[in-house]
Amino acid sequence: MCAFLRRGTVAASVLVALFTSAALATEADGAALAWKYHCVTCHGQNGIANSDRYPNLAGQNTAYLVSRLRYFRDGIEPGNQMNAQAAPLRDAEIERLADYYSKLF
Repeated sequence: MCAFLRRGTVAASVLVALFTSAALATEADGAALAWKYHCVTCHGQNGIANSDRYPNLAGQNTAYLVSRLRYFRDGIEPGNQMNAQAAPLRDAEIERLADYYSKLF
């Protein structure tokens, strides 16, 4: 019985380690995308905007960020400066960026 419990504990520890490393990889991926697509230029390295002209993204709701980025990517509001910024984003990148910024505080 003790060997069974130890194996269960080891298995649980492995799952926690895998989940943690996956979460860290997703966070690093989100940060890399924020730099790649120049989000940090206006919205700051930590999602806190450099100017009152730009919104803070840190802590925003993930679904809200996804919907806004898709809105800009699809050019629904002609002339918005975010349209060009969001144009190259694929859905998976939008979701990773939104998830990344939603977890910043």
